[in-house]
Amino acid sequence: MTQQRRRSTAVLTAVLTAFLSAAPLASCGRDEAADQHVARGRGLRSAELPAAARARVYEAATRAAFDVGPSLTLLLHPRLLPSTAGYAGGQSVPSDVASALRRRGVVQGTCDPPAGGARRTATCEARAPGYVVRYSDVFQMGPDSVQVHFAAERFDTPTSGAHQALRFERVYQLVNRGGTWRVAREARMPESRP
Repeated sequence: MTQQRRRSTAVLTAVLTAFLSAAPLASCGRDEAADQHVARGRGLRSAELPAAARARVYEAATRAAFDVGPSLTLLLHPRLLPSTAGYAGGQSVPSDVASALRRRGVVQGTCDPPAGGARRTATCEARAPGYVVRYSDVFQMGPDSVQVHFAAERFDTPTSGAHQALRFERVYQLVNRGGTWRVAREARMPESRP
């Protein structure tokens, strides 16, 4: 009976060991499977930044893409870029972040261009034609570094006439030095499609 009990214990131990060893692997497999659909911020977590700091990250990305000034009209897309490929959906830009971007002179208003791609230039109410800018969530890379995706789409006004459609997306990695966010690296993203 003692020998039979030892065999039962050994079998039970082997089964439990196999189960406990497989559980983390199964969990990793699920995370990796879910992560396969992530096009923006894959493997990174959201940065916990106050609205003012988030707006400064977005401003630094915008200034890396454009010569921001009074002659350029930039409007904010009301939704963040989705984590998945494509441009449909996305969470709303927090109102305090949108207000900070406007106060800092980065954007002059908002525009929600119709979905359907960059084949036709969107029409927005503004003083002059320009670009609708859209940001992803801010992703933490290290203690003083973040990553953000930035997309821009040309728009016309009701009275400006038609311009050639243009849309691009870039990914920026930024570092914080003394409270100032600076772009350290950038890459152009291929056209994002679902």
